[in-house]
Amino acid sequence: MPLPPKPKGQPDDLAEVDRALSVLQGRHPEHERVRREDQEARTRRAAALDEAARIESTKNRSRYVRLAAIAIPVVALVVFVGTLGKREMERRARVEHAADPFRAAGFTTVETSSPSAAGSLEATVEPGCLVAVSTDKAPLKVTRGGTSTDGASPMLFCTCASERVSIASNVGAGGGLTLLRADAATIGGSRAFPFAPFEVGSTMRSDEACNEASLDAWIDAKRYPPAPTDSPWQTTWPERRPLAAAGLQLKAVLGATSPFAVVATPKDSCLFAMSAFPTDRLGLRANGGATPITDAPGSLVRCAQEESTMLVTREGKGEVAVMIAPARAVAGMLGLREIIRQNGLAIGLATVPAADRGWDAKQVLLASQIPEATITMGAAPDVALDPEARVAALSFETPNALTPETPEGTYSYCDPPLDAKMREATCVFSGSQKWRTDAGAEAIGGIARAKLPFWLFAMQTASDPNALKGMTQLFTLARRIGRDGFMPTTLEALTELPNGVEVLGRTGEDAIIAVGVAPAEPYVYTLTEGAPWTLDDPPHVIPMKPLAKITLTSSLKTLPPKASRRTVVFRRQKH
Repeated sequence: MPLPPKPKGQPDDLAEVDRALSVLQGRHPEHERVRREDQEARTRRAAALDEAARIESTKNRSRYVRLAAIAIPVVALVVFVGTLGKREMERRARVEHAADPFRAAGFTTVETSSPSAAGSLEATVEPGCLVAVSTDKAPLKVTRGGTSTDGASPMLFCTCASERVSIASNVGAGGGLTLLRADAATIGGSRAFPFAPFEVGSTMRSDEACNEASLDAWIDAKRYPPAPTDSPWQTTWPERRPLAAAGLQLKAVLGATSPFAVVATPKDSCLFAMSAFPTDRLGLRANGGATPITDAPGSLVRCAQEESTMLVTREGKGEVAVMIAPARAVAGMLGLREIIRQNGLAIGLATVPAADRGWDAKQVLLASQIPEATITMGAAPDVALDPEARVAALSFETPNALTPETPEGTYSYCDPPLDAKMREATCVFSGSQKWRTDAGAEAIGGIARAKLPFWLFAMQTASDPNALKGMTQLFTLARRIGRDGFMPTTLEALTELPNGVEVLGRTGEDAIIAVGVAPAEPYVYTLTEGAPWTLDDPPHVIPMKPLAKITLTSSLKTLPPKASRRTVVFRRQKH
């Protein structure tokens, strides 16, 4: 069977074609074959590369689609979360800003509401004082122990024990709540809420069981604000100015909206508080909750030996002025009563600690210009015998705490008289005396006694009641002018005259007051260079220059003999 003809374009034919082309171009036939095969190989490689590129491009497009399918939701989620985070940061910043004033006052954050429940929070709190705060001062509802209280933000309250607290408020979008706590000493419990160091929207009183202890802790920590003293006391109450001249210095003013003033009373001092409205009721509270005075009408007085911190309380609306003076300067309770009475005022209630009654009596004798070395003290019921004592100052807590017994022929004069109403008095005796207790074991009272001072020695033998009265009047005068710096002298820089005395001014002195004393009538008499005066009148102050001589006379026609009488010159050093 004959073979089929070769298809056109087969190798043999290509070889022929290569030979023909080589002949035409003057090249070797094998050269043309190599060139042709190389061209075919390049064509195949290009096709393969194009196919690989097409496949890779397809893969890349598929990869990009997959990445885009993942990235777009992720980016959208990041943008969404970022927006929410920014809003939450702004919300928290608003809550923190609302809490800043309270952190500055010593509070720390207990709990802050979450983004999902911005208008409510719950927390277990420790004992202390808490403040619930909402942004934009949105009204609050605070629930504790099953009881809810509505109020404005911030709401301040205190607790005495650990408890669960819930707070709710319609704070609106972007708002929130926070609860802060501080120790009770920081605020002082509910009794000191009016003195909170920040603006309070509302309060809740829930610490009745511990508010007194909280108040004491606040006082001990000295967290209370200084009591103001910029009062119209000296302008709207001008008739009270002499109180300052008598040694009473304004220390605090209890404003019409303040429930109390915290006042530090120094050692050996007296406190006097008076309201502008006599109908106000005043009181005193000592550390620990003791109340030495309650419900005093219009004013009160307290003298004490120990230093302390007192609360002057007030029920009413009148401004209350609180003044303090050294007890020796005002002669204790008795002298302070004299000062207040001289200025046309009254004392609602007065008190001296029971243990300080003897000390209080001693202040009277010291202010009466009796040397301290000659003074002895005692207290009911046992008072030792002092046969040389002629002057006695008494300070009683209970009526008739001590009663004098005197021998026959011994006389006495007391101002005020010894009776059931007497609480403080000064007595002068013509001889020795014993003191007994008639009120039994319940008697509380103190006594201070002394010999007659050197400036009254000329009256040592006087026993007439009028002489004793004159001496009590001189002690009252000595207390009064002693506050102005006058001190008694005798026998110095003076010359007794038949109808008076000649006084020589001493260096450093600017004024004198003179009285005469004698063991016989008239016992006590005043001396002056002008119009006469009596011991019941304001004393006649005589200006004096150093080395100047002034003659002073008495309004009496006849004076006791110069040998028996003495002139007491109260001299004042220049201020």
